[in-house]
Amino acid sequence: MKKSKRFVFEKKKQKTFIIWSVVLAALAASPAKADDTIKLMTDWTAYGAHGPLFLAVQKGWTKEAGLDVAILDGKGSTTTIQLIAAGTVDVGFVQLATMAAAMDQGIDLTSLDCFIRAGDNGILVSEDSPIKEPKDLLGKRIVYPLGGASASLMEAFFHDAHLPRDDLHLVGVDGSALASTYVAGGVDAAVTTIAYLMPMVAGKRPSRAISYASIGLVVPSFGLAVRAGDVKTRAAIFGKLVPIMDRAWQYTKDGHVSEAIDAIVAGRPNERLDREVMTNQLVDYLKLLDTPATAGHPIGWQAEADWTTALGAMKSAGLIKHDRPVGDYFTNQFIQ
Repeated sequence: MKKSKRFVFEKKKQKTFIIWSVVLAALAASPAKADDTIKLMTDWTAYGAHGPLFLAVQKGWTKEAGLDVAILDGKGSTTTIQLIAAGTVDVGFVQLATMAAAMDQGIDLTSLDCFIRAGDNGILVSEDSPIKEPKDLLGKRIVYPLGGASASLMEAFFHDAHLPRDDLHLVGVDGSALASTYVAGGVDAAVTTIAYLMPMVAGKRPSRAISYASIGLVVPSFGLAVRAGDVKTRAAIFGKLVPIMDRAWQYTKDGHVSEAIDAIVAGRPNERLDREVMTNQLVDYLKLLDTPATAGHPIGWQAEADWTTALGAMKSAGLIKHDRPVGDYFTNQFIQ
């Protein structure tokens, strides 16, 4: 049956309306300037240490600076770093030791900021465990997260603690299964970021920690990693982002932990988040903001001495093999 001209006209008009509706919706959803859009990926799904990041967005500080910041959940520091290198992500909240190891593999990165400067990696054991010091781990079953920063650094820990790897029983699991595996009791210890895992297991397997720092293995922990080339090409953007993130950490430290946790909950409304656990995580992380070399400097500022020590430890353990200027690993140019 032949369609009337009016019918065809109405169909064309309807189609045109739909197309323009889609176009206008897309334009409305787009930022004014693409260069001001930042995809910031964390190391993992939301937990306490992410509070200041969410706070900076929820408070509107990023928007006031003209930045459109999207916080994305990661699947481990290693994965986030790979996505930064691929250009899929602009900035990563990651373990900077993992970043250093990736740089040794040829990925051109650098750190803009380091928040947890005293390091937070170590071995968790039960409070009543006979394991008191590193040598007591010999012959014990130790669970570790596959691909996690703590796991990559554990090789340096074993090396520096003079623990033959063949005398350790290591059990690798996906990071999401670390807590449940440890709580189940089939292992004697867990390799982890202490401030992350200890509050999670406190009610089921009260624990204490043997930190990597206890044997002198102090490495910069969480910070903001980017492609090294972007430091120059996106300097104006990072010049806004870094001070805002540092401000958020300082604000949180100055008695506003609950607001930072509120920001996480608001930012992830569909997730079942434990406020008490996240609060305890953040409180523990705030204890690790400084080293002797960074004392008196603003949050985020990185000390060449700390990086030199960390790189030396990683090299002695075989985690990095190539020499490069320590200044390649970080920049303080955006710290106010």
